[in-house]
Amino acid sequence: MKYEMTSQINELMNVVKQSLSIVQTATAKDEEIKMWIGAAISDMNRQGIDVLNNVEDSLVQGAVVLYVKANFGFTDAKEKEIAQKSYNQVVNNLSLSSEYQVEVVIDAWCRMHFIINLHYI
Repeated sequence: MKYEMTSQINELMNVVKQSLSIVQTATAKDEEIKMWIGAAISDMNRQGIDVLNNVEDSLVQGAVVLYVKANFGFTDAKEKEIAQKSYNQVVNNLSLSSEYQVEVVIDAWCRMHFIINLHYI
């Protein structure tokens, strides 16, 4: 899934660059950083976390930063491993909280399909 550089994504970009000690005006690595931010968002969405509606939340921002740190550039493998483990733990906790879950809307067709399938069990 491709994400437009909205103000929300720009905010994440600023937070990530700061955490990587990259000055905001430097643009040489922006495309790679955007790619990893998009991957983090996709990964969290895949796990049922509503990232884009919680982008200003410190836990969500922290998870994105940890994901990028675990995958960005050529840094110490041990640091990347620690960042990946921390990311997994934060995302696991976020996915368990109803506050961060993507709202699932069940329409009438889904309910009818479910009821029909129960009938045949």
